[in-house]
Amino acid sequence: MLTLRTTAVRRCAAALATAGLVLSVAVVAPSAAAATPDAGLFGAADPTYDGVYRQSMALLGLDAAGARPPAAAVAWLTGQQCASGAFAAYRADTTAPCPNPDPAAFTGPDSNSTALAALALKSAGRSNAAQRAVTALRTAQNADGGWGYTLGGASDVNSTALAVAALQAFPTTLQADGPIPRGTAYIKRAQIACTATPASRGALPYQPGQAANALASAQGLLGWTGTLPVHPVKTLTSLRRTTCKSPAVQRLAWHVNRLLVAGKGRIPSPMDAAKADWNSTATAVIALASARTGLTGQAIGITALGRNTADYTGVGAAASPAATGTLIQAAVATGKDPRAFGTKRTNLVALLTGTVRR
Repeated sequence: MLTLRTTAVRRCAAALATAGLVLSVAVVAPSAAAATPDAGLFGAADPTYDGVYRQSMALLGLDAAGARPPAAAVAWLTGQQCASGAFAAYRADTTAPCPNPDPAAFTGPDSNSTALAALALKSAGRSNAAQRAVTALRTAQNADGGWGYTLGGASDVNSTALAVAALQAFPTTLQADGPIPRGTAYIKRAQIACTATPASRGALPYQPGQAANALASAQGLLGWTGTLPVHPVKTLTSLRRTTCKSPAVQRLAWHVNRLLVAGKGRIPSPMDAAKADWNSTATAVIALASARTGLTGQAIGITALGRNTADYTGVGAAASPAATGTLIQAAVATGKDPRAFGTKRTNLVALLTGTVRR
């Protein structure tokens, strides 16, 4: 849609704690030996756990801004694809076959990388590679209608939402054949009922039966209603207070909007409520735009992001490509200029393209 994840254990813990999809990795300058095979990769950080994810979000951000992606960046992402059509987080040696998915170890091809890569490749005009990624997703759908992080792993809302968002971007012949309705049905079944506390009603958890999760709610709304990148729409539906009789997707949109309004544009971090989770905030803005509603939440969220741009994206060569690409999409979705964004008039497109490895 979407705080950023250094070891497989850390990634797993962060996924369970935040239900997030952007990895939190230390910024480490690439060695000279590693620079050549990773020419075209966005970002200076070690790509081991988020290479395909951040590359995809960067390319989607450029597409949203109407900017031509660097050819080397598209080639890098295409080269990461497995023979099955799926994507792992990162392949240091693309001549070696991809390992089989291992949900217990969180290794091998995963749904998040595959879904985002499918969308990014489609936006870059690589339709054949994108279609192969979508086919891999459809093949890996679980019996309950959802997807897990690692292909074949236990379903979760965030992974399911990204997979559905990827499927939504392809022809209607795919949309009507089962995977999308079954995926959205999984999301709907996970929705927290009206018997819960008012603050949680209509929200989504990371997995069914768990507590409400802001990022799961935002990404769930995005997958339920649209795809990436989100483009601005002229007509928005008025979002009024919902009741238990309101449609499920409307109750979810109300919850996401309420999170932004209650936090004055900042969704709190699940790790430290005193800090803002700018990734969940940006994703919530994108999700409301995708749902064509929640103008109040969109406005207050994008304003807060505009005042705290550097806190979210980072600066210079150390800028996060995933965060910057996400923020560009949020800006465009709300009618803001990504080349003069926020209180400091930051050129997000230049910031992003400045991180490409040569």
